[in-house]
Amino acid sequence: LKNAHFFPALSMMADGATKAPAKGKKGGKKEESIYSKTVNLPQTGFNQRANSPKREPELQNFWKEKRVYERLYEESKGAQFVLHDGPPYANGDLHIGHALNKILKDFINRYKILQGNKVRFVPGWDCHGLPIELKVLQSLKGDAKKDLTPFKLRKKAAAFARKTVDSQRESFKRYGIWADWEEPYLTLEPAYEAAQIEAFAAMVKGGHIYRGRKPVNWSPSSRTALAEAELEYPEGHKSKSMYAAFTVTSPAEALKEHADNLKVSVWTTTPWTIPANLAVAVNEALDYVVVKHGDVKLIVAKELTATLAKKLAGEDEEEAKLEVVAEMKGKDLTGTKYKHPL
Repeated sequence: LKNAHFFPALSMMADGATKAPAKGKKGGKKEESIYSKTVNLPQTGFNQRANSPKREPELQNFWKEKRVYERLYEESKGAQFVLHDGPPYANGDLHIGHALNKILKDFINRYKILQGNKVRFVPGWDCHGLPIELKVLQSLKGDAKKDLTPFKLRKKAAAFARKTVDSQRESFKRYGIWADWEEPYLTLEPAYEAAQIEAFAAMVKGGHIYRGRKPVNWSPSSRTALAEAELEYPEGHKSKSMYAAFTVTSPAEALKEHADNLKVSVWTTTPWTIPANLAVAVNEALDYVVVKHGDVKLIVAKELTATLAKKLAGEDEEEAKLEVVAEMKGKDLTGTKYKHPL
C-alpha cells in the first residue's frame, strides 16, 4: 500500500504476517495491543473530566483567598460600573428562575470587567410582603395561628427572612456569582426603610403623590390585600357576567321625547364593581339606538342590538323583538343622568 508507513498497523495486516494477539486468559494480565502505539495523543496533566463537585469549590475558594473580585475593582483604572440587584424574595430555596437571573447579570458584570471598568454588583433581598408571611403561616400549627398577632407575625417573618437570606446567599456563591455578598441591602433594615421614607417625602414635596380611588383586591384566605401582580387565575376560568338596566332620571336633549320608562342597558364581567358605579361610558363616535322591549325602552350600542335581542329572548323564541325607535351618536347621550340600581 502506498503511504502504508503512515499506518503501521494497517501495513502489518496487509502483509498477512501479523494478527492481533489473543486476549489473555480470564484473570490474567491483559496484553498490550499492537495498536496502542499507533495513535499519538498529547501528554497533559489537565483532567479529562470536569469533576465539577470537587473542582468548582476549589476554584471559588481560590477567588476568595486571592480576593480576585475585590482586586479587579481596586486595581482597575476604568470608569465605575455599579449594578444594583433587583432583589429576590427571601421566602425559600433557589430555583431555575434565580439561576437564570443571577447568571445573566454575572455575564454583564464580567463583560464590563473585561472592558476595563471598575465593577461592583450590589445584591439585595426583598424581606417584606405576602410570600414571606405565607411561608411563616404554613410552618405554624393551628393553635399557634390562633394566638398570632400582627406584631408577632412580623417578628417571625423578619427572622425567617434573615435565615433565608443566609441560605440563598451561600447558594448564589456556589453558582460562582461575583458580588458584594458581605454587604447586601435588605429591605427590612432600618437604614433602608428610612431611605424609602426620605424618597417618598421628596415625591410628596414635588407634588407627585395624590390621594385617589382604585379597586383593591382582597384575599379572604390570606386575610390581606393583594397587588395586581399577585393575582393568579386558574386555567379555563370563566368570569360571571351580568346585564343591568339603569333608569334614566334626566335625559339629554336627544332623548327627551323617549324619556318615558327609558333605561341605559349595561353589561359587565365585573359585577362586584356595580355598588361603586358612578358613570356609564359612551363612545361619542359610535352609533347608539333606543329600542322598545315591551313597555321598556333601552339605550344600546347599535351593533349590539342583535346580541341583546338573543339575551332577552324567552323560552319559546330565538330572540326578543326589539323595535328601534331612535338612533343617535354617542356624543348626543352625554350628560344623561340615571338612578343607581342599588
